[in-house]
Amino acid sequence: MPPLTSASRTRLLLVLVAAGVIVVVCPPSLSAADDARLIIPAEFGDSTTTMWAPTLEWTLPNDDSYDGNPFDLVARVTFTRKGGGTRVTEMFYAGDDAWKFRFTGTRTGTWTFTTQADGNNGTTNDPELHGRGGTITVKPNPNARMTGFLTSQGTKYAVQVGNDAHLEGFRFNAFMHGKLAEAYDIEKADLFEPLTTDADRARLQTYLDTYVRAVAEHGCNAVFQAVHCRWFEMDPDKRGHDRLDDRSDNASPDPRTFERLEMLWATARQHGLRVHLWAWGDEARKWTPIGVGGLNGVPDRRLQRYIAARLGPLPGWTMGYGFDLQEWTKEEDLRKWAAYLHEHFGWQHMLWGRGRSNEELDVKSYSGYGVKSYDRIVKDLASDPDRPHLYEERDSYRRPRGGLTQDGSRRFMWNQTLAGGIGGFWGHYSGRLYKGEYPNPEQFACCREFWRGRFLLEMERAEDLTDGHALATPDGKHYAFYKPDAERITLDLSKASGTLRAVAVDATKAYREIDLGRLKPGKHTWKAPRKSDWAIAVGVFPTRDDED
Repeated sequence: MPPLTSASRTRLLLVLVAAGVIVVVCPPSLSAADDARLIIPAEFGDSTTTMWAPTLEWTLPNDDSYDGNPFDLVARVTFTRKGGGTRVTEMFYAGDDAWKFRFTGTRTGTWTFTTQADGNNGTTNDPELHGRGGTITVKPNPNARMTGFLTSQGTKYAVQVGNDAHLEGFRFNAFMHGKLAEAYDIEKADLFEPLTTDADRARLQTYLDTYVRAVAEHGCNAVFQAVHCRWFEMDPDKRGHDRLDDRSDNASPDPRTFERLEMLWATARQHGLRVHLWAWGDEARKWTPIGVGGLNGVPDRRLQRYIAARLGPLPGWTMGYGFDLQEWTKEEDLRKWAAYLHEHFGWQHMLWGRGRSNEELDVKSYSGYGVKSYDRIVKDLASDPDRPHLYEERDSYRRPRGGLTQDGSRRFMWNQTLAGGIGGFWGHYSGRLYKGEYPNPEQFACCREFWRGRFLLEMERAEDLTDGHALATPDGKHYAFYKPDAERITLDLSKASGTLRAVAVDATKAYREIDLGRLKPGKHTWKAPRKSDWAIAVGVFPTRDDED
């Protein structure tokens, strides 16, 4: 595995700075004995950041000689907040003699950090990585709507927002741009191609920008990327473990792969979107770690620690295990994978596996593509009221069977939200599976715009309030109604908190509000200007801004 070159480090630095990552270059370490005491925090001086961004990164040189794989050298960093709060993460090997670690502020205030390094034999301290310290001041972010990490409340996805880290409802919708990003790769745009010239980098950035814009244009908020075995060797033809140069227990993560993932993350973050990764694929294509030490084997665990250390501090991504899991992995294998990552994350990320639901997973996921009825969605959500749910089969456009037409997909997306907020996975394939693109992506964007700031965590299903579907808050201040193929909708606002503003939207067109004026408490029937799929929002919603 080649180390990062000076040029590649510089390119990554520019990407991270643009995305809100501060890179802190630390001075050469002082000489220290194996039993060195912690150096006072002022050693590194003071660093400053704001809530959620920028992420801070430090680099420590380590010229100490050691035996074995450098990715196995364990060095931990403990961040402690004055007044309460602790986070523990590991350093990650960045090539040559460089080790790095990162920090994202999740609470304002003063934090201190100290490092502790175990030698390659697990019993002695590595003196150059051990006993370092510093102080961080986390200030309020001037962007009061800056978002942090994804979490959940009951069956709803929830995102941390603002300087107080309060939770707001989140509609998780991943999008796969098959023509650009699927493994068949007919456009020769591959995230994992080597970058040897400025033209290569410009082409890759154009691809990323195009992909991210397509996700937003289709009303989704998570950019999908599968990694497969390129965790170990980045090159495009190394997707399968049968093609790797090193399949031994010494196989290590390829930092170039992580550089590309960070580019994807940075581009998505700049556009207010998130990234959803599939760690693996299926064993039929050799897109698993089975041929590299086995599931949760030595190379796999080494990789998991590296993911947790390098990507863990970065907000804005989630990870699924892969696809066709029933063919190559058992529930216990998946549970161990999630448990090990959760143990090593300093900042928690949501993990799941398609069609699996063991207790260690953050989300209950479903396999089997095709449009699900509203009643089926409600039933699925009721099966586990303590965590969110996701239809993780890729419901791509015109996939055989299942009603995956433009109309069927659009209504499916609306019903997923009205039923309580189950997550979705959309897009289209390429190559032999390519069956065209959604003809009206603005319809999905309309759905996202309607729900922006309106999908409240307090909302509950309220079928008795309409002849369509509805969500409402118990205090009678906020309502959302939806009815497809309708000329009129009944609205029961008998328990409304007062006279409330209302707007209607034609869900089959680009987003445009029709002002319905102010509706008094009581029962209403709204006659639409034409037969269509209609959504109505009633109430003054607390946030209506440009970020989900």
